Amino acid sequence: MVEKILEEVKNAECEVVFMQDIAARKEQAKATRRKKKRTCSSSLMASTFPEMYRLTGEILGTGAYASVQTCVNVWTDMEYAVKIIEKVPGHSRQRVFKEVETFHHCNGHPNIIQLIEFFEEEERFYLVFEKVNGGPLLNRIQEYVHFTEKEASQIIKDLASALNFLHKKGIAHRDLKPENILCVSNDELCPVKICDFDLGSGIKFNADLSSPVTTPQLLTPVSSFNVRLTRQSNSLPALFSSAGGKRRVYGPRSG
Repeated sequence: MVEKILEEVKNAECEVVFMQDIAARKEQAKATRRKKKRTCSSSLMASTFPEMYRLTGEILGTGAYASVQTCVNVWTDMEYAVKIIEKVPGHSRQRVFKEVETFHHCNGHPNIIQLIEFFEEEERFYLVFEKVNGGPLLNRIQEYVHFTEKEASQIIKDLASALNFLHKKGIAHRDLKPENILCVSNDELCPVKICDFDLGSGIKFNADLSSPVTTPQLLTPVSSFNVRLTRQSNSLPALFSSAGGKRRVYGPRSG
């Protein structure tokens, strides 16, 4: 009888120890999950451009203060285009933030290049964009010499949609030119996307847009003497005449 009682007590003690062991393991698992969550969160917040992306060495474009290069996300292997802006005295920090904010307001429109994320580091800024493969519209204008009426109308339709979207938000691009319009595909002219809001202004159109902001090489003879800028600065037909010096953008293509 005594032996039976001792055996039951022993079994009960073993069961208690077993349950305590299970409870301890559960608590340890919870703590591990919490630790992992904290680590992932802090690592994400502390990420820098070199930790998230690697440059491939392909140069897509260069400017006075910036270059555009191809980069690859180290986690997904997806390609993007990164605009690298050097921190130099002639290029203000506020100007970069203004461009980032403008792209944020344009998020989701199919004819405006999309900003994926933004990094600021000690010596430079990194603006990571979606990458399109068709190159600037200027290259197509030089290749085609002139477009058919259908081709030109499709381009104008895309640009008009993007500009209407911008203007409703009170944003003027102010440097719309073939170099700042990108073709999405190598095989087709359209769709096209507007890029580079470096000179963009969030000023409503009832304001006085009279500051001389433009690309000097694209000024018409009249504009050279009168740099007062109005909505006509975004005149779509001027895109083609300024690139090729001809207003004819349709008709049968020779060759």
